[in-house]
Amino acid sequence: MDTWQITALDTGSSVIEKSILTYLYDVGSQIRIPRVMWYIAGAKKIIVDTSIESEQVATDIIGENLFRRPEQEPLAALKWIGVDPAAIDYVIFTHLHWDHAGNNHLFPNARFLAQRDEVRYAYAPSSFFEKSFLSPQGGFIPPYLKVRFDLIDGNYEMLPGLELVKCPGHTPGSQAIRVKTRQGWHTITGDAVFTFENLEKMIPPGFHVNIDASLDSMRRIAEISDVVLPSHDYKLFPQDEPQLFGG
Repeated sequence: MDTWQITALDTGSSVIEKSILTYLYDVGSQIRIPRVMWYIAGAKKIIVDTSIESEQVATDIIGENLFRRPEQEPLAALKWIGVDPAAIDYVIFTHLHWDHAGNNHLFPNARFLAQRDEVRYAYAPSSFFEKSFLSPQGGFIPPYLKVRFDLIDGNYEMLPGLELVKCPGHTPGSQAIRVKTRQGWHTITGDAVFTFENLEKMIPPGFHVNIDASLDSMRRIAEISDVVLPSHDYKLFPQDEPQLFGG
């Protein structure tokens, strides 16, 4: 079975209200979170999630701050670890929220994978979630509008040692990426798990379409993983630089 290496790239940070991450816990407190883009190296070159398009989108449309140093711009972050975006074979989306699918244009030769349920919902979600997806139904032009997706239905062994695991709850078509490394199975959770605290205390994400499905997905991720890699936790970056996992 192939083994892979995973690199977490910090492409900027935001300060948000913590209960967005931990449902009904620490309401009113503030927390700084990273906006992570993942690079998986092995038999193929893979990006998981493409981060936020720009500070302007974050501020003017979403109403959230984004602090991004020059070296945290997605192109600069990839250059720092020696990755040419044109050499990327696949881009996998954990889901299609604005902060996970904003820079698809950087990868001209990649194939783009998402769950069919996610793509359907992103185009026509409930009115409450239209802004989160930058949905055309809400009058927005999302960065994924011109993406031709390879649509996935449920769990899928994409390559030896690399599996897509459907994890609904945060969104209907959220998926995690289970990766075989020299140090065991690492799972990139997307927003099925925002922070390590979600699993430590079994607190579901505060932003979700189905809380019961969120809890079920969290349990499934814990069961199948030797190492869990959540989406928005600065414990991923103890050195304040790109972090290698499974090497």
